[in-house]
Amino acid sequence: NNNNNNNSCVKSRIELIEVPSYMLNEPEGMKRRAVDLTKQEELLGLNHFALDVTGCIPRPNNDDGASEDGTACALYQLKEWMDDLNALSLDKFGRTLRVALEPTKRIIGREVYEMAFLYDADGALVELLNHSGRLEQEVGDGWAPWDGKGFVQ
Repeated sequence: NNNNNNNSCVKSRIELIEVPSYMLNEPEGMKRRAVDLTKQEELLGLNHFALDVTGCIPRPNNDDGASEDGTACALYQLKEWMDDLNALSLDKFGRTLRVALEPTKRIIGREVYEMAFLYDADGALVELLNHSGRLEQEVGDGWAPWDGKGFVQ
């Protein structure tokens, strides 16, 4: 792996396996599936896993408009990667991705991420993360300081 190459991608494979109905003890005509966490947000974070797909999304070199750290240009990001993944899934398996929440940007500290949620075959949420940049300025956490007696102004 050449550390100077911003277009390098770690080759990986993740296989999500659908559990057969006879193993789930499903009554005839009834499907047992995971709780839809998009409708019960208080459970979100406890019952899903996240995949960082940053290394799988092509990064342009500096001559093509990327910043020096190789962050993604605005032309190909998580949405476009998911579209390509969906086309590949449709071609290979005849099935489309089940998108729970479309990609959106989130700032966590100084880091900027795109995140999206998919449903796996059993309805469990899978979070996709793409690190799309780092803010130059410091970002406060928004919490008011507490001295043990009250909030410090």
